[in-house]
Amino acid sequence: MHRRRKCWWVVHATRGIGPAKAQEFAQRLAAQGRDIVELDNFTTGDPGDAAVEFTGLSDELLFRLLQALREDPFPESRDERLLLPGDDAYPNSRFLDANPPLPVALWAIGRTSLLDDGRPSLGIAGSRSAGEDLLALTHQLGSLAVRQGWKVISGLAAGVDSAGHQGALDAGGDTIGVMASGVDQGGRHWQPESLEDVCIVSQFQPRIPWSGPGAMQRNATIAALSDHVVIIAAGESGGSWEMGQLCLKKKKPLFVLDIRGDEGPGNQKLIRAGARAVTRDDLASVFNHEPPATQTTLF
Repeated sequence: MHRRRKCWWVVHATRGIGPAKAQEFAQRLAAQGRDIVELDNFTTGDPGDAAVEFTGLSDELLFRLLQALREDPFPESRDERLLLPGDDAYPNSRFLDANPPLPVALWAIGRTSLLDDGRPSLGIAGSRSAGEDLLALTHQLGSLAVRQGWKVISGLAAGVDSAGHQGALDAGGDTIGVMASGVDQGGRHWQPESLEDVCIVSQFQPRIPWSGPGAMQRNATIAALSDHVVIIAAGESGGSWEMGQLCLKKKKPLFVLDIRGDEGPGNQKLIRAGARAVTRDDLASVFNHEPPATQTTLF
């Protein structure tokens, strides 16, 4: 287990191997019925064409990867909060087919079993400055998700994110908060009373501070962990708008609240671009579309 974790950590840490290439490598392993620990076979001598065939990586990326494997283990690989493919709490059932691809390394605290418990997931996004009526609607959506047997996934921002999480908890459910900083930084806005029914997860090392680019990367992770994504209120730029654009590009099931005007100036544009419109009175329609079947797993 330790060697497998080290191999996946090195995949994560190798410059130029992002989530998409890592997913392609994992799919290649699954198709060949191979194990990542076989990388050790190529760390001595000339790896040759066999290593290229095994990994599907370019010569340059392969050189970096094998060079890192020859070095001592990374200190971060001993962090008990660090989840890597094959670990019990890592979302292994999504790893091969996640859309967009999942980060290889995730740091998580709280009820980490939520990440791979087999239930469908509803991603919720929207404006930090949404009005009280939209926040009440988002709270209602979080509660409805629980009654439908779904879990809620969102960021930890003020406004829509916080309302979705709280709606799920108030209905007796559970929720996953995805951070745009490391888990040591703490939530900037929504902070649950306990982590008994909450998992807090981040793709960033624990001490990394919040950043705008990190928030955009975080949005991709929310989408990767979600079966459906709902946008309550989007501007014509910013995080919720980019989340909508990402979901449309990746053909992730995207539902957008059918509102007009200043509350969500980007909503109608997203609907015209292909998102499914959801009315205030028909939030349950989000759950009328079957989530994808349980994905295959490498482990």
